[in-house]
Amino acid sequence: MRRSGIAIHKTTMTTPSANWKHLHNEIALLKLCLLHEVRRLTQESGEKQPDHFRGLVLSEQEILSILTDKPDGAWEDFSSEIRKRIEELDATCIACAQSAKSPSTLQRLSEIFDLSRIEQQCLILCLAAEIEPKYARVYAFLQDDITRKLPVMELALRLFRRTPEERVEARVIFSPQAALRRNKLIQFQDIQDLPGSLSQRWMKLDERIAAFLLETPGLDSSLSGWVEYQPPGEEKSASLSLSDELCDRTAKLAHACFAGGEAKVRPILHLYGKYGAGKRELAEHVCGLLGLPLLLADAARIPSSCDRQDAWWRLGRESLLQPAAIFVDHFDDLLEESRAAERNTFMDAAGLFSPLTFLAGNAPWKGIRHTHRKLFLSLECQVPDMLTRMAMWKQILGQVRHDLSGEDIAELSSKFRFTGGQVGDAFSAAHSRAVWISQPPPPLGMAIMNQACRSQATPNLGQLARRIEPAYGWNDIILPDDLMAQLREIATHVKRSQVVLEQWGFESKFPYGQGVTGLFHGGSGTGKTMAVSIVAADLELDLYKIDLSMVVSKYIGETEKNLNRVFAEAQASNAILFFDEADALFGKRSEVKDAHDRYANIETAYLLQRMEEYSGVVILASNMKHNLDEAFVRRMRFILHFPFPNEEERERIWRGAFPQEAPLGEDVDFSWLARKLKITGGYIKNISLRAAFLAADRKGVISMDCLKEAAKLEMEKIGKITDLATFQPATEPHQAKDTAQVEVA
Repeated sequence: MRRSGIAIHKTTMTTPSANWKHLHNEIALLKLCLLHEVRRLTQESGEKQPDHFRGLVLSEQEILSILTDKPDGAWEDFSSEIRKRIEELDATCIACAQSAKSPSTLQRLSEIFDLSRIEQQCLILCLAAEIEPKYARVYAFLQDDITRKLPVMELALRLFRRTPEERVEARVIFSPQAALRRNKLIQFQDIQDLPGSLSQRWMKLDERIAAFLLETPGLDSSLSGWVEYQPPGEEKSASLSLSDELCDRTAKLAHACFAGGEAKVRPILHLYGKYGAGKRELAEHVCGLLGLPLLLADAARIPSSCDRQDAWWRLGRESLLQPAAIFVDHFDDLLEESRAAERNTFMDAAGLFSPLTFLAGNAPWKGIRHTHRKLFLSLECQVPDMLTRMAMWKQILGQVRHDLSGEDIAELSSKFRFTGGQVGDAFSAAHSRAVWISQPPPPLGMAIMNQACRSQATPNLGQLARRIEPAYGWNDIILPDDLMAQLREIATHVKRSQVVLEQWGFESKFPYGQGVTGLFHGGSGTGKTMAVSIVAADLELDLYKIDLSMVVSKYIGETEKNLNRVFAEAQASNAILFFDEADALFGKRSEVKDAHDRYANIETAYLLQRMEEYSGVVILASNMKHNLDEAFVRRMRFILHFPFPNEEERERIWRGAFPQEAPLGEDVDFSWLARKLKITGGYIKNISLRAAFLAADRKGVISMDCLKEAAKLEMEKIGKITDLATFQPATEPHQAKDTAQVEVA
């Protein structure tokens, strides 16, 4: 049986001369065994090969020349003494190996896999042909077939066991449960003309085991391209993004499992969390404490062309040969049902071989089915709190020139709930952009940092949402002063949320609903969408308008899946979610009369739950507030009513609707238009653009006639009738009391 633990301090290889001395003695012993078998066969047959077979077969003299290093093939007749010499040399090999200051590779392999003496000799039998091809000729001679240059099981039994009874008893070493086959130390292949015959199977030393015995550096060839060896180095400090408690407890567990320098228990630690949360840093920190190398494997990079199950098994065995801990990145890929066989194979190999295994992914995993007999823990690497994020920003910004104030760093830490890896990526992106702007690069400023952070936080929402590029600022919108103050307050809540929640302790008082939620309600064209865009521009966050036609599905459960994806992606990217016409999705729950009502209510309840869990910004817009479910309204931190603009506000909107470059006619009277047309800003913008195209087609200026015609067409479009023919220049005071007016709410 395999031993329960391995000494992790046995990483120092023997010197080449010492290791070769042991292997040389073992090969010398093999030569004697081969000589004895050659002599026995020739004495039994008593036949001499005819000359016409020369070159096709080997004579006794040629074989003896190979085994005795005598060119003429002459040798002393020591058949009666050869067995005694074999026994003496066997005892010498064992004694030298035991008395050596450091174990040879053969002895280390024997300790690792608990090999018997005959199993060691089988390894040497196969290794000899790897070192000297001449041994293949001897094997062919002894197997009476010059094409059979690999030893078979039957030959191994003849060489290392004297009597038929001993050979029958020793056959157990070739069973699937025995060390040679179970650990794939030797590959066994059927001979083409003797399929299925156990004793006539070829034996070939595994390529990695041959390299191990000969101390050839490198990993198993099946691990090439997706596994990297990281040698033990100096003890590494834990990442700032990791909690002290997680680091301390993991380190104490590792020390307990490796007390006395031997792996008594083989823990498997599943680390999950956002990208860059410090999962690899934790593994490096623990391995640095133990002095263990680390095998860094990437489940996403394993070639599809290779035998994946075999490759995962070999990764486990490689950890025992080094010995080294294993770190598997993108472990979530193995949780897919299509890769269950790979996962099962690796979990078995890790529990059998690896002294310490780290599995890194994004999602939690219980792993009970595969690890119920092993020490298994699933640990979350959480997103660091604001103070830690500020410390990470200050640490990394200390490498370059920057002009960010403490308040700027606090704002970055509040807006972007980044892990340590994301902070590093954002810094690299900002530094690269600064280098691109000019040489030497300017100091990093808030604008570059915001842009870099947003580039790292882009969500993958596919067709479920459309990204809106903010094009307006605070000066572009005309709203009452109290409403403008509330919009600015929303931005302040986002910028300072982590200060209030984390630094001031309000997080413990409000475990739910920590995100910023707002309801914008009012008539069409009153500026709801524009206001959302302005808030996003001020915060320098991405704005995504949810496409309800893609989110809502008639199939049961699909709407919830789409909503979950929207909120999950937005949570990871710190984006602002904007639900326009929100009453279509956030409508009131109804009395359950049929299955349709029941599932509709389930969707509403699920949406309530996701909104409470979301820590970002969610804005709802609706023309009909009374259609929204009361539970949503109660959970809104901000409810802003966008009123119908008064005459003064409409005039300001008219004046702001035209850019400075627009060729306005001298007869344009914005005051008259504001008084005459009681419409919202959305309609004003439509009329302004329509008038501009009319003027461009007539190759003139945007005159009052163009505006009147555009207004008439816009009103007819929405089913309103107006009379704008009574317009007189604004210089005539009596025209201020115009009679006909149009109101569009």
